[in-house]
Amino acid sequence: MCEDIVDRWHVGEKCLAPFPESGKLCEATIKSIEKDKNGKSFALVSFLDSEEKRILITKLYKVKTDHGKSLIFDDDDLEKPYFPDRRLPSPAVAFELSKNGDCIPYTINRYLRDYQREGVQFLYGHYAHKRGCILGDDMGLGKTIQVISFLAAVLHKKGTRKDMENNMPDFLLRTVKKEPKCVPKKTFLVVAPLSVLYNWRDELDIWGYFRIGVLHGSQKDNELTRIKQGKCEVVLTTYETLRLCLDELNSVEWSAVIVDEAHRIKNPKAQITKTMKGLKCIVRIGLTGTILQNNMKELWCVMDWAIPGLLGSKVYFKKKFSDPVEHGQRHTATKRELATGRKAMQKLAGKMSGWFLRRTKALISDQLPKKEDRIVYCSLTEFQKAVYQAVLETEDVNLILRAWVPCSCNSGRRRKNCCYKTNFHGETMKALYFSYLTVLRKVANHAALLQTENTSKQQKTHIKRVCNQVFSKFPDFVQLSNDAAFETISDPKYSGKMKVLQQLLNHFRKNRDKVLLFSFSTKLLDVLERYCMASGLDYRRLDGNTKSEDRVKIVREFNSMQDINICLVSTMITEI
Repeated sequence: MCEDIVDRWHVGEKCLAPFPESGKLCEATIKSIEKDKNGKSFALVSFLDSEEKRILITKLYKVKTDHGKSLIFDDDDLEKPYFPDRRLPSPAVAFELSKNGDCIPYTINRYLRDYQREGVQFLYGHYAHKRGCILGDDMGLGKTIQVISFLAAVLHKKGTRKDMENNMPDFLLRTVKKEPKCVPKKTFLVVAPLSVLYNWRDELDIWGYFRIGVLHGSQKDNELTRIKQGKCEVVLTTYETLRLCLDELNSVEWSAVIVDEAHRIKNPKAQITKTMKGLKCIVRIGLTGTILQNNMKELWCVMDWAIPGLLGSKVYFKKKFSDPVEHGQRHTATKRELATGRKAMQKLAGKMSGWFLRRTKALISDQLPKKEDRIVYCSLTEFQKAVYQAVLETEDVNLILRAWVPCSCNSGRRRKNCCYKTNFHGETMKALYFSYLTVLRKVANHAALLQTENTSKQQKTHIKRVCNQVFSKFPDFVQLSNDAAFETISDPKYSGKMKVLQQLLNHFRKNRDKVLLFSFSTKLLDVLERYCMASGLDYRRLDGNTKSEDRVKIVREFNSMQDINICLVSTMITEI
C-alpha cells in the first residue's frame, strides 16, 4: 500500500501539501523523496520557492488540472467536514431522520458512530414534537458534534457547494440567475460558558456551512441587528451576555435554545436560572456530563428548566423522590428506608427515561477507539531523597508521627489530645497534617516547587523551615539557583519524574507524536515550560490565564502545525 502511494509521486511534480504554520493545503513542488529508518516515506517540498519542508508523503494531494491550468479546488474539495487522515467509521451516505426529508448529510454521517446517530435521533425527535430534553453523555463522547449534526439536519445542510450558494444573500443569488428559496427561516440559540464559546464557533465552521453570529464583546450590538434581520442560523452567546440582552433576545423567535454545561442551572434562586427560565423558547435542549453534582434538588432544577412540570413541583419532588432516595443512602438507613429509596429511584428513572439520554464510555466501549493506559513509576533522585528525608526529620513531622503515642505526662491520653495539641508556633495537628502532605507531594514532583510565591502564609512558614534545613546541605544547588535559575530549575536531574519525562519526550519526538502534558499544579507547568524552553522544544500552553479567544488559536496551532508536538495543559480547564 505504502509503495503504491510512493510510486504516484515524482521529483519535480506539483502537489498540494499542508503548509507547516497553518496546516492549509498549498501548492508546492517535490524536490526529493526519501524514507526514514522506520520505513516512513517523506517528500522534501518547496512552497512557491520558499524554504523547503519535509512532509509525510501520505499527506500530499494531486493538483487537479483543467486545460493546462492548475486548479486548487473542485466540488469535492469544498465538502465539510473533510478529514483526509481520518478513517471513515461509516459509509458516505445520508442518514434519514424523518419522512419529510430531514437527514444528517453524508459529509457528516460518514464520521459518526452509531451511538452518536442515536443521540441525533433523540434530539431531533424532541425538537419535532416541540419538547425539551437533556443529552447527558460522558465528557468526550461528542455532545457538540451530535448537536451540530442535528442542526445540519433541521437546517437542510448538504456540506457541499450547495450550502455556500444557499447562504448567499438574495441579491447575489439573482446575479448568478438563481431564485432564492422561499423556506421558513430557522434560528437556533446556543448558550455556552465563555471558555468554550469560540470552540463552538470553530466546530460549526469545521463541520459545515452555517451562518453564525457570535453575541459577545464589543460587537454585540451589530450582531443583534444581524440576528433580528434573520441573517444568522446559529447564534452563540454566553450566560452573562444572555442576562444582559434578555429583552432583545426575547424579541427573536427561536427554533430552539441549546445550553452547554446545563448543570449550571442548578439553583432555583440563582440569577442564571431565572435568566434561562425567562428566555422565551419552547424547545430547550440541555447538554451536561454531570447533571447531578451535589444533591437531587439540582437534578430537579435542570429538568424543570428543560421540561417544565415533568417531575412536578419542587415540594412534590422532594417528598416523592429526593427525601426517600437520600434517606435510603444514609449508612444508618433501615431496611424499609432502603427499599423505599430504591423504589423511588426506579420510579424517577422511569419518568426521566424518554427525556434524558446518558451514555458512559463503559456502556459504548465497543464503539470507541481502543485506549491504552500505562502507569510509569518514577524513583526520586538523590537530591529529592535528601529533601524528602529533611522534611521527615523536621520537628513538626516528628510531632505528627508521634501524635497517637501516650502522652509523657502519664495522663493516659494520646499526645495530640493532651500536651501536644499544637506545635511550637501554635498550629494544630490537623493543619500540620495537610500542610506537610502538600509539602511532601511537591518534593516528590519537583524540588523547585518549594518556592514561597503564590502559597498561603502557613505554607510559606513550613516551606521556609524545610528550605533552611535542606538547602544548607546543598550549597552548590543554592548557588546555581541564584546564578542560573532558569537552567537549574528545568534540569531533570533534580526530579525523577522529569528524568523519565525527558526520555519519553525524546521517544515521542522521533515518532512525531503529539503529546499533551497535564498538571493540576500551574507551578509545575511553569517548571515544564522552562524545561521546554531550555531544551529548545516548540510547545503551547493552556491554563486558567489563557484568554478564551487565544485557547482556540492555541488548539488549532497544536493540531495543525507539525513542529509543535507538546501542549502543557492545566487540569482545571475542564472543557479541554
